[in-house]
Amino acid sequence: MKKYLLLAGLLFIGCSQKEVFVPKKVINKPLKAVTSKELQDYTKKALTFKDLELKYVKPVNAFDDGIRGVYVFFDEKGKKLGEFKKINKDLAVDGTKMLLIKEKKVIKLPFMMVSGAKKENIIAIVFENNAIGVYDLDKNRLIFYKEFGEAIIGKYLKAFPIFYKDLILFPLLDSNIAVYDLKANSYIRTINLADGNLLSNIIFLKIVNNQLFMATPNKLVMFDPNYLIDFKGNIKHIISSNNFLYVFLVGGDVIKFDINLKQLKKVTLPFADYFAPTVCKDKIYTVTRSGYLIEFDKDLNYKVYGGNKFNVNEPLRLINCKIYNEDRVYFIK
Repeated sequence: MKKYLLLAGLLFIGCSQKEVFVPKKVINKPLKAVTSKELQDYTKKALTFKDLELKYVKPVNAFDDGIRGVYVFFDEKGKKLGEFKKINKDLAVDGTKMLLIKEKKVIKLPFMMVSGAKKENIIAIVFENNAIGVYDLDKNRLIFYKEFGEAIIGKYLKAFPIFYKDLILFPLLDSNIAVYDLKANSYIRTINLADGNLLSNIIFLKIVNNQLFMATPNKLVMFDPNYLIDFKGNIKHIISSNNFLYVFLVGGDVIKFDINLKQLKKVTLPFADYFAPTVCKDKIYTVTRSGYLIEFDKDLNYKVYGGNKFNVNEPLRLINCKIYNEDRVYFIK
């Protein structure tokens, strides 16, 4: 029953917005754009050839923002390692194969990987069967593996495992966070963020000033050793910048919180459907599904820019000061 409730909830979130964001004031600001094959800087660390062979995979359903691209990787001798989907700057995956990007090493895993994080010789992995694993590069094997029961993957944004002293926190696919003791090589407990019977994957997980922030698409929770505070809403994205949290909601609201989860300001852009926002030079940028580029300052004052022909029907990613769309890269100045 829980699985069906999850699916119904996600369908509601994905399909409830029929209106389109139309700004009252638009500033014409075409961005500088070049084709990806002209960008030599992408070959400096991860690749060894001059032209970057880059393509994207279309979203498989309404829950997938299409923010991850598929890249072709080569080893030091120019031999093709394969096409991998980047998880982060350290890791990429292709089915049950995991690529260490800097080391140019491919590792075979027992199951498909949803998210992961690397610290020194340890890789923390969340698998698609809602299991966790700890891979030791020195031993070339999984030193820990544990399953947590079946869960439906909603293809929503997913958080990464985080390392905290001797602990690893794993964002699971069933509204739980698994806590693992690296020193003792043992599972300790789970933290449950489920909202009644509605289960989903963890979309945000971060520690700021010894406070743990966790979120599903329905709830943001701040855990302090002395108290617990939560915020409920239809959450689309969460980013952190300068010890503040910025929460983008389904429907167009953007809320700024301090590290005690106190709401400082809220702005509403009616019906705005945001692509994953990014921080560039202390400002926050996002693109709406109607094709506008929006710039927020730290106090949520905003400007809406037009003049860019983004294809929002194709995967669109924002990373730092760059926007990736189809085979072009736009630079935010």
